[in-house]
Amino acid sequence: MTCHNCESICKKSGKHRNGLQRFRCNQCKRTFTEEHDRPLNEMRLPMDKALMCLKLLVEGMSVRSIERITGVHRDTVLDLMIVAGDKCEALMSKLVRKVKVSDIQADEIWAYVGMKEKTKKRQG
Repeated sequence: MTCHNCESICKKSGKHRNGLQRFRCNQCKRTFTEEHDRPLNEMRLPMDKALMCLKLLVEGMSVRSIERITGVHRDTVLDLMIVAGDKCEALMSKLVRKVKVSDIQADEIWAYVGMKEKTKKRQG
């Protein structure tokens, strides 16, 4: 690990109370922790609960049902959905590039709407 300040080699210097490795620079004597891995950005939701919420969302369950089942507040579920969408968008833009498109298929939902006999006379 190199120091952020003077870019010299650092030595391990114990652990932080949250379990992350601490380092101390030999030249400037500054201490710092290793980089945090934050897959959910600033959310403090445990990863297993977040995965459960996302799996239930994918299965088509409503946000309020997910709140009742998992105990995670509905605003947190919605924030988690936004974070997951942003991460998926970043991954897709990174992996899928310069795809040549030749055919596009657009499906529509067709519905037949009937007209009652009494209103047919007004239309004509």
